[in-house]
Amino acid sequence: MPSSRPQPRLDFGAAGNWNAIEARARDFAQRWAGETYERGESQAFWTEFLAIFGIDRRRVGAFFEYRTRKLGGAPGYVDLFYPGRLIAEQKSAGRDLNKAIEQALGYLPAMPDHELPRGLVVSDFATFELIRLDVASGFIPGGGGLTPGENGPTGGERSVSFTLEQLPERVRHFSFLFDLDETTLSEQNPVNVKAAQDISALHEELRKQGYRGKDLEIFLTRIVFCLFAEDTGIFDSGQFSQYVRNESNADGRNLGRVLTELFDILDTAPELRQTNTPATLVAFPYINGGLFADPIRTPQLDADARHAILTATQQNWAEVNPSIFGSMFQGVMDEVERRNLGAHYTSEKNILRLIQPLFLDDLYAELEAARGNRGKLEKLHDRLSRLKFLDPACGSGNFLVITYRELRRLEHKILQELHPHGLGQLDPVFVIRVTPDQMAGIELEEFPSKVAQLALWLTDHQMNIEAAKLFSGSIDLYKRIPIKSQPNIVCANALTTDWGDVVELSALNYIIGNPPFTGAHLMSTSMRDALKAAFPEGHKGVGTLDFVTAWFAKAGQVMSKQTHIRTALVATNSVSQGEQVSVLWSYLYELGMKIDFAHRTFKWRNEAPGVAAVFCVIVGFSNVSHKTAVRLFDYPDIKEEPVEESGVRLIGPYLTQGSSVYVISRNRSICDSPLMSKGSIPVDGGNLLFTHEQYDEVLLAEPDTAVILRPFIGAVEFINGTHRWCFWAEGVDQQIVNQSRILKERFRKVRESRLASKKAATRTYADRPNEFMERRQPTTPYLVVPQVSSENRAYVPIGYVSPEVVASNLVLTVPNATRYHFGVLTSQMHMAWMRTVAGRLKGDYRYSKDIVYNNFPWPEDVSDAQRAKIEELAQAVLDARTAHPTSTLADLYDPLTMPANLRKAHTELDRAVDKLYRSKRFESDDERVAMLLARYQKLVGE
Repeated sequence: MPSSRPQPRLDFGAAGNWNAIEARARDFAQRWAGETYERGESQAFWTEFLAIFGIDRRRVGAFFEYRTRKLGGAPGYVDLFYPGRLIAEQKSAGRDLNKAIEQALGYLPAMPDHELPRGLVVSDFATFELIRLDVASGFIPGGGGLTPGENGPTGGERSVSFTLEQLPERVRHFSFLFDLDETTLSEQNPVNVKAAQDISALHEELRKQGYRGKDLEIFLTRIVFCLFAEDTGIFDSGQFSQYVRNESNADGRNLGRVLTELFDILDTAPELRQTNTPATLVAFPYINGGLFADPIRTPQLDADARHAILTATQQNWAEVNPSIFGSMFQGVMDEVERRNLGAHYTSEKNILRLIQPLFLDDLYAELEAARGNRGKLEKLHDRLSRLKFLDPACGSGNFLVITYRELRRLEHKILQELHPHGLGQLDPVFVIRVTPDQMAGIELEEFPSKVAQLALWLTDHQMNIEAAKLFSGSIDLYKRIPIKSQPNIVCANALTTDWGDVVELSALNYIIGNPPFTGAHLMSTSMRDALKAAFPEGHKGVGTLDFVTAWFAKAGQVMSKQTHIRTALVATNSVSQGEQVSVLWSYLYELGMKIDFAHRTFKWRNEAPGVAAVFCVIVGFSNVSHKTAVRLFDYPDIKEEPVEESGVRLIGPYLTQGSSVYVISRNRSICDSPLMSKGSIPVDGGNLLFTHEQYDEVLLAEPDTAVILRPFIGAVEFINGTHRWCFWAEGVDQQIVNQSRILKERFRKVRESRLASKKAATRTYADRPNEFMERRQPTTPYLVVPQVSSENRAYVPIGYVSPEVVASNLVLTVPNATRYHFGVLTSQMHMAWMRTVAGRLKGDYRYSKDIVYNNFPWPEDVSDAQRAKIEELAQAVLDARTAHPTSTLADLYDPLTMPANLRKAHTELDRAVDKLYRSKRFESDDERVAMLLARYQKLVGE
């Protein structure tokens, strides 16, 4: 492909907006027209192909050249593998695509069920062949895919062929890539999907016409209110749609003025309306509440915008869940803006995981205890009406909406107990005492804060409809129109705002929410400054913390003075792992905090399109003076539902039972163990390194260089058995180097790369371009520990290599490690420690020498006989590996295919290592970790 091909703007958002997807597909087809060479451009082709659908290949974990096995056991490589979604094979132009399909299908039987893709696509750049693998015939109805007669397969077809030029017309065949059952805007009701699509369509029409910014945001919220109002009794049935249809011209030219007049009348009390106001406007009620107060620019609309609004009126908005409004509007926000703000909108299921153990379960327990006792019921009702909630990063209000809805539903149950025969002559306005003004929030951006207010108003109205049905009353009796109760949603920076200025802290009961998830290395300068300001001056290690921890710190400060308040926050699991634990929790413990409940790591998805899954935890905490039961939820499968552990008395900062100890980063081991080091770093612009193919090319051109190129391993090469090579200057024949044209050219590029660096230390090494910049290569056989390893493995693959193999900085090395050291490090005891204190890279374990290894409490007082036994069993593990010479460490430690002899060898070694610590059998990893943390505390005297 010529280098002049225009580069795409990769927009990883609004996946469900088919207009935008089709537009990106057209750009893609134009850019790639005429490409014929597979090897040269395949990876760029598929990266850009996924971007059509708002999918960032790296974020979702899609792999190029993914190593797998064919049905007969032979190894194979998938051109593109997106686990659970897509398998793609690329061929050069004119190649037989049927063979590529057969090749791809051959990989499927060996794949674990949870990784099986939903679709298979092959391409030679000019044509595509797509096969759906997740349906027996046809495409999934209602799943965003096509139905017969809609430019898609007909009858029972499950495959489709088309050209690159036809791709924009066929993109809906790939709806399975963003999975409507996971990323749509509701977990229960498909009508919410349609609502989001309607608003997206309207948004796109207005943006195309140049109506943008704050005006567009407010305009959309007002339209949503009107859509909702005419289906829920706020307006007369069909009143808004009839007004638009009857008062605006078919070409939509006067629609902007017509809507502006409506918005004005909705904000005008009846007694203030002009006497000559048209009857069609007078019929609309007075809304109040500020939603229609701000002046906005009157939009110049057209027939397409009019059609989009009238299309949106055709569905029943009474069934739309206001809790998804945040996700709905996130779907139409600018992707770059959303990422910069760190915006995450939490699903209803995950909100319930937080609010149930925080307060809802206790309130329902009180209701059960109060049944039949009017005094207790009235006292509970009174308390319910006085509860105050603050979400200091409320976004579009999801947490507040669900919290309010659940409080109202609990209130309805209390009222049913108090008034089993109905409310009679009682005025519902006074009987129903839970109101939206019990909710408060802080949101940095004005648009989401407006959406949060809107969602709370609409939820209040929905709850009034529920109450009318429960107590057999007219909905008119339960309306709270004009709006009087005002949720206190403040547009401000939560980290620079005194929360006491937003809500009276003495009356506040709960702090809830999911603050921005921005990682330590992705924050802007202003974020870093705000994070630093949230902690005391001089608090060590704040630079390693993720942005979310600032909210933990501010909540802790509030609760240290208002001890009755409890907090629960969603966060990335980094707050309970690795080096962040000691930095964050040392401060929270200093403030007197304790953990009341926690959800260990689970896979969190929000309900907005174009947002990848995140590995999260939920932490509920309060001042130690606030007594509450301790609850811990574990996820045996992080994608499934939690299991509550029994008998928990104390939850520590790693979200383990029984110990509040945390480890700190150390550059030396707390025990007498061999030194662990990082591998070597070339800092060479890639020019001292060679792929296996490049290595072969070098040997073919200059055979003498074989003696001066050495194997080079990182975690991937070590675990997967792949090959890379490097030039290593130490001990080489300089004459061979001087005669090598290839190496001289490489050295020249190394020098240029280092000179171009912004780091002075790197530039100083430009005059030594034939050397690695950081050299820590052992001179004797050494133990290799990968820094990153899959969460699915029971054991991090650890092993010995010879000193001729150069270790990269993606592995850790332990020279002079005996079989005893290997045996302890590869044991279940050490793995349990690692899984507790290590950090994570997405879901995978990130082994650290300063956190994991240097803090590990090695066994004490080990006898010669015990040491010899460990060495014998460690050798048995190595021998079991050797018995499978064609298997890589990835193969051997795959939990589904681990050989029986290797599993047995590890089990026997595990038992022997356990006995080095105590004679009594360990029943679980929790027991192992509790013992190790106690030993750690004793060793370091903390």
